[in-house]
Formats: sequence, structure tokens, C-alpha cells
Amino acid sequence: MNMLPTFCGKDCGGNACPLIAEVEGERVFRVTNNPAGGRYLKGCRRGFSLPAEQSAPDRLRTPLIRQGDRGSGRFRAASWEEALSLTAAKLAEIRSTFGPYSVLSMSSGGCTSAFHATGPLLGRFLALFGGSTTFTGSYSCGAANFVLPFVLGDDWTAAGFDAATMEYSRMIILWGANVLETRQGTGVDQRLGEAKRRGVQIVVIDPRHTPTARQMDAWWLPIRPGTDAALMLAVLYVLLAEDLADRPFIAAHSEGFDELAEYVLQPRSGHPYDPRWAAEVCGIPADTIIKFARAYACSKPAMLLPGFSIQRVQAGEETYRLAIALQVATGNFGVRGGSTGSLNHRLPAPRVGRLPVPKTDKNVSVPVARWPDAVIGGSREGFPSDIRAIYCAGSNYLNQGNDIGKNIQAFCKADFSVCHEIFLTPTARWCDVIFPAHHALEKEDIGIPWLGNFLTYKRPVARPPGSSRCDYEIFCDLADRLGFGQSFSEGRSARDWIQLFLDQSDVIDQDQLRRSGLYLGTEQERVGLADFSADPAAHPLRTPSGKVQIASPEYHRQTGFPSIPTWRAAEREAAYPLLLLTPKTAYRTHSQGSNLAEIQRVAAHALEMNPADAAARKLQDGQQVRLFSPRGQMHVALRISEGIRPGVVSLPEGQWVQLDGEGCDHAGSANILTSTDATLPSVSNVTNAVAVNVEPVS
Repeated sequence: MNMLPTFCGKDCGGNACPLIAEVEGERVFRVTNNPAGGRYLKGCRRGFSLPAEQSAPDRLRTPLIRQGDRGSGRFRAASWEEALSLTAAKLAEIRSTFGPYSVLSMSSGGCTSAFHATGPLLGRFLALFGGSTTFTGSYSCGAANFVLPFVLGDDWTAAGFDAATMEYSRMIILWGANVLETRQGTGVDQRLGEAKRRGVQIVVIDPRHTPTARQMDAWWLPIRPGTDAALMLAVLYVLLAEDLADRPFIAAHSEGFDELAEYVLQPRSGHPYDPRWAAEVCGIPADTIIKFARAYACSKPAMLLPGFSIQRVQAGEETYRLAIALQVATGNFGVRGGSTGSLNHRLPAPRVGRLPVPKTDKNVSVPVARWPDAVIGGSREGFPSDIRAIYCAGSNYLNQGNDIGKNIQAFCKADFSVCHEIFLTPTARWCDVIFPAHHALEKEDIGIPWLGNFLTYKRPVARPPGSSRCDYEIFCDLADRLGFGQSFSEGRSARDWIQLFLDQSDVIDQDQLRRSGLYLGTEQERVGLADFSADPAAHPLRTPSGKVQIASPEYHRQTGFPSIPTWRAAEREAAYPLLLLTPKTAYRTHSQGSNLAEIQRVAAHALEMNPADAAARKLQDGQQVRLFSPRGQMHVALRISEGIRPGVVSLPEGQWVQLDGEGCDHAGSANILTSTDATLPSVSNVTNAVAVNVEPVS
């Protein structure tokens, strides 16, 4: 049995965790933690399930060409010559007739690595093709990515922290961050467990009593979804009203805090944003809010780690601005054991080469949250292009994009669609050509972590099934047929590119990296914006004031929204009184693994509901219910649980949609219920606090 280093490369909160593949011949029997990672750099169930995924009986083994109607699942096997020639001809015809903007570039993180990441591969291919319509924003953290540059300037990309700095925290606030399942960085879960054993107060603010809250025996504040900004304003009220705010730190490090303080204490609405007001809005008792605010003010350093979930709501832009304001107000911004309150993974990994994507002025962009509207409406609806072809690589957008019904309409409207896949996903079912791609265990690559100062390495450890090819080879073959093969490959094989990237890296001993699978950077306790925090005059931020812009006149000028973060209540319809959460699950990454029997066995898919809500509807545990919104409906099993607050239901995202003839989903795919109506001004997706209702299946 050979023990070979690998990593999973999935688009999750770990993605480059150091792992070991136990291999005999060309078969992988098991994936476990790499001992080189020590006590903290460990994988999770997603990576450990790689062998089941790689050897699954429903792996695609040959190119497929659609035979029946789109979505019917009827395809015929084709040779690579036929599938590649057909695709090249269709793309060339559409480019010639309608221009390069008529091709939609649809890729995602998929594999976050130096070479085989599908985003740069497809971006490079379509740039050399002549351009395309691309996406702006992000399904993961679009609202945060949009607003943070106004608060922190260009320094928002260096505002994270290394997990090792959690050792110095006196309080850790997980605000919508279920880190034992989503992880939010390799090592965060291990460090959190250590903090708990040291007696550190861990606070979980979440509508669900998550596995993180349970296992850490955390102080749970069961907030109503979409009201995090209200609670943050009330905490600020207590800090200001009781003189608990760090006034010298605020003055030295921020601009516009007095404007926010006036809004909180003496708002024009006629009532202060105090705990009594917040209790009505967010469902947490006023005395609990006061107790939490006082404990937060007295526990230094306190680390506030906001999850992505709290900005995937209407007005989600406000939560990250307020999270930063709280860390400034308490003097925890940029200190060891504290945090900036920004995205925790914004620190660079060690230097390593990346696949270059040529600059082109032949691209136009649409918000990723509204891509189906762009395909369906085109220039008639004010979008910059009329899309006729969809090129999808490393993603399952039809299933994972908001409003699956509309996504299906978009795929049906396109003249041609092609994808690279390892399974017949919902997206693949609506494509015209499917190229069978290699799995993570079948490719060499360099892993770049979500969070941490390290790199990982893997070699191919399993035999690819059938005639499948890696994405790079597929693009090379298409580029040859379209006349830019040499420009795309530069005469390099995949192995040549990876060697080039290692030569461009910080790694001195490349043989050691290949043997162990892990390279550690020198500094493992980095604190984002620590220099600014320690001496703001000597190390100003790249903002107009050189400080944290609690008030941003530029934000107001560009968007028309207030320069300070404010409370914006979402409108509700009486017909849809429940608020839906669509959390991640520890057993799969988004939709990856939804087809695997062993994952379905250990993670039965169900809608979680509080007993009070179930009793009011005369529902029983385990029964099939109809879950519906203005966008769609599904039949799904019910799980009654005390671990979710009343008025809220929860359904993990990612399940592959299965529609009947009436358009009802029978798998429990959350995005059948969500909408492309985005949060503004960022135009980002809303997948939490979605208004729904539940009734028995008639």
C-alpha cells in the first residue's frame, strides 16, 4: 500500500487541506489526514469521501451529445473527435454571427488550486477565443466583497487572520458562522476546540443550534434570520450608552464613527436602536442583548468571526460594515486574538505561479445573481449582451443559482450549451454536449488554501475512467480547432505548467514538497492590518481618510445608499410567514456528493422545523410536507427539532433537483424556492431569510 500526498480542492472553507491517499495499484482505498499537517491542519468528511466519488458507478466515461429534449437526460455516446468538432463549430458559428459577447462564461471556484481551477482555465480559453460575457460578484460573499472596499479600501484583501491567533482570544463570537461544518479555514475548527478547553467564552449567534453551538457548548443567541444588523446596532447602543466603547481607539482608527453613534442613539426615526427595539425585531430578549454587549466589551481580545450567511440576505451589505464597526468600537480591530470583523480568509498564501488569463476588452459582465435574467432578457431588458451559448466548467449553476425554474428557462433559451463534468448533474442534463472530466484524485496540482500560510501538493493517484480527460486537455483540443491552440497552451503540458508555477514559488525544496505534500510559510500567526492597528499614523489604510471608513461618502456617492450602515427591514408577505435558511452541510460541498449513496445514507435530507410551528400545522416528524414560496414548490421529509427557533425552517442547499411534470421538486433542492431578486446595491444573491410556507402533502 502506497501512502501518497493529496488534497481535495473542493470549493469550501478548507479546500487545500493536507491529506494522504492510501493507494494500491491505481485504486485509492482511503483518504486520511496527512501527518505533515500536525495537530491543526486536518481534513474533513468532504475530503475523506473522495474515493467514493472517484470510483462512483455513475461517473461519466465518454463524451455525450444530447438526443432528446433538454433536461430529458437522453444522450448518446460520442467520440472525442465528434464532440470536440461539434462544439468548436457551434462556438465559431455563434461568435461569427453574434459576436463573442454572445457566449456566457460560466465557471466557479470548483477546484481552488494553481493550475486545474476551472475559473482561470475557462477565462483564459474565452479571452483567446475573442471574449465573452462574464460574471461580476460572487454567490459566496457578493455583498461583503462589494461593500468592504468602501470601508477598508484596497486593504480589505489583507484583513483576515491566521487560525493560530485564536490561541490569544478571550472571547470568540461566531456570528452566523457554523465553523465545524463550513470550517472557514483549515485549522479553525481545531483551534476553536482548544479555545473551548481553555475556558474561552464562545458565542454563537444563529437561528439554529448548530453542531458548532452544540459541540462547543456555546452561548447560543437564537436570532431571527435577516436581522443581524439590528442586533449589531443594539450592541453598539449598549457600548455607547454605558460608556463601554473604546473612545481613544475609535478616534485614532476610524472616520465617521460619530455619525453612526448619532444614528444609533438619536435616530430620526424617533426611537433609539436600543435593545428593547432590537428584541422586537430579532427575537432575542433585551436583557440578553445587554448581557452579551457587556461581556463583549469586557473580554479582550475578542474575535468576531462573521459567517457568509449573514450577508446572503436582503440588505446584507450592512452586516459586514457593522461587524467592522463593532470591532473598532471595542478596540479589537487588528489585534492578536481579535479580528477586523471582515472576511477571515483575506490573507495571502505563499507565493506560487498561477495560470495567466489574458487581459481583453472583449468582455462584458452581468451580476452572477441575475445570470438567468441576462440570458432570458438580454439587451431588451437592459443587459449588455444577447447570450446565445453557455460554456460551463466546474460548476452546477442550474442547480446552485437562485430560482431553478428560471435557470431552466435560460438553458432552454440558449442556442447551444456545453459543460465539463464528472457526473450527469442537473446542469449537465440541460446541456447539448458533455465532456467527461477528470476527478481531483486523477490530477497533479498545487493547493492554495482558503485560510493559512501554506501550500499543498498532489500527484495523480487514481486511474481516470473510460476516455475522460482533464479540463486543460479539453480546452487545448478545442483551442486547436478554433485556431489559437499555441497561444492557449504556449506549448506546455499540464505537468510543464505546474513545474513553472513551482519555479515561480516560495518553495525552495520542491522534492520535499512532493514527498510530504505540504509547504509551510515562515509566519503562522499573522494578524490582518496589525500594523495599522498598532500605529495608524505610520501605517494608514488606503482609504480617503487613511482610517476605517465607518462613514463612506464615496459609498453614498456611487450607490445612493447612506454613507453609514443602517437598518433596512425586509418586506414580508402574510402568505409566507416562515423564514427559510439554506445552510451548508458537513457531508458535501454545495451540490457535490448529492448523488453518492453513502452520503445520502449518513445525511438524510429533510426540512428542519421547530415543534411549535409543526404543532400549529398539525405536522408529524418524518412526514412528507409541501414547502413552497412564490418561486416554486417541493415535497420533502420533515424533521422536528428544538434546535431551531420558531418561525424558521432550514433546508441544506445543494440537493440535485428532481422535477415532476407539474414543476414540483421531489428531491428538496433549496433553490427551487429562491429568487433572482437581489440585495442592493451589490446585486448579490439572497438565500437566507427566504419567505416560505409549509403544509401537509395533500
